Amino acid sequence: MVEFYSISNFRERIQALLDIKKGVYAGVVQEIYAAFKDVSIEMIRSNRDMILLDDPLIVIKLRLPDHKHKLSKKDGFRLIYMTYKNEEKVVFLDIYPKNGPLQQLDITDNDLLDLLAMYNSETKGGLLQQYLL
Repeated sequence: MVEFYSISNFRERIQALLDIKKGVYAGVVQEIYAAFKDVSIEMIRSNRDMILLDDPLIVIKLRLPDHKHKLSKKDGFRLIYMTYKNEEKVVFLDIYPKNGPLQQLDITDNDLLDLLAMYNSETKGGLLQQYLL
C-alpha cells in the first residue's frame, strides 16, 4: 500500500492556495486526490515528467487539471513529488498553479535542490507528515 507524506513547504503552499479569496484554487485538494487515489506505485512512478533521477530517488513534476475553472493539465497545477524505486512511499514537495494570482511558470534547479534539502532536514528532524488521501 502506497504511503503519502509531505514536507512543510508543500503544506504551506496548499494553505496559501486555499486562502486566496473567492476560492480561486479551492479544487486543488480534489485534483491531488483524483490523481493518486487507488493508483499503484508503478503508475505513480511512470508516465510522468521526471525532473530528477538519482538512483533510487525519482523526482517528478505532475501536471494536474483545474476542473473548477475548466483548465486542462497544461494550464492547471504543477505538483512536484518524489518517490523511491524500492519503497511504496510518495513525498509531496511543492505545488503551484500555472494561472491566477499565485501563478508560477516553472521550478528552477535551485528551487528543486532547496526542496530536497528541506526533505532531508525534515526527515532527520522527524517533521515529515503523513498526507491522507
